[in-house]
Amino acid sequence: MHNIFIATSTFGVYSNEPINKLEYVYKAILSNPLARKLSPDELIKYARNANGIIAGTELYTKEVLDELPNLKVISRLGVGMDNINQSAAKEKGVKIYKTQTTPALAVAELVLGLMLDLARKISHQNNTLKSGIWQKQMGNLLKGKTLGIIGLGVIGKTLVELVKGFNFNILAFDLFQDNRFAKEHDVNYCDLDTLLSQSDIISIHLNLTDETNQLMNAEQISKMKPESILINASRGEMIDEEALYKALKEKKIMGAGLDVFNDEPYSGALTELENVILTPHIGSYAKELRIQMEIEAVENLIRGLNEA
Repeated sequence: MHNIFIATSTFGVYSNEPINKLEYVYKAILSNPLARKLSPDELIKYARNANGIIAGTELYTKEVLDELPNLKVISRLGVGMDNINQSAAKEKGVKIYKTQTTPALAVAELVLGLMLDLARKISHQNNTLKSGIWQKQMGNLLKGKTLGIIGLGVIGKTLVELVKGFNFNILAFDLFQDNRFAKEHDVNYCDLDTLLSQSDIISIHLNLTDETNQLMNAEQISKMKPESILINASRGEMIDEEALYKALKEKKIMGAGLDVFNDEPYSGALTELENVILTPHIGSYAKELRIQMEIEAVENLIRGLNEA
């Protein structure tokens, strides 16, 4: 009999179907009891006897994997794999699966929502009105602005398709260029410095690597326009949060929208500022998509354990 640990904190909240599929095959199932992202020590504590794990964004370092002697399968609920030491898993014979159902549309819609909110100062004016102050603040149109996309992969391309009606001038920086897509959608590839200096809105959609860690540091942020907006719905480590805080506080850039952070849950200095919108890593949190991804994660886990 296999022991299963569900590490991701909101599994099965929106539909019983994923957990029912799991319980039909396995009886020894433990869910994350803390209802939040687990630390490495907590992950070891709760998953020590697990043969299979349905994983979220918690860290599977070599040290963590060494403490999980019975582990055979990690089924990642999502597409990002940067939280898993894949070489260490391979050495231990642990199979890794990820959901092929991508959160691209959900993430792209969130990014568009952040763009609109920041450009028209919707959240800020909502909060002002609710505090008893009737005060209008001038916003900006999105139509005709320059949108810079750092990382034109699946999510970046979905964003391009989603914003067609805004007639953006779209710039893209990516080491792996899809020239056919760019031609079909009027996307202009350029170097990073050009994108930073010419874009009104910048949205980050890169994988986390040693090269992209802290990509948006003080030097890079200083290249942005004074009225520009920076949005990150990829990985928090892409941005130097102290440098961003300083730029926002000193009004060196107009605003920022962050769905991801260096450390989560986040409670840092950016919460003090009015010109930043913060959301708690909800990029994939569209109910229809979430249910589909959970079912796929269960199916991957079952297949992996059957083949182990």
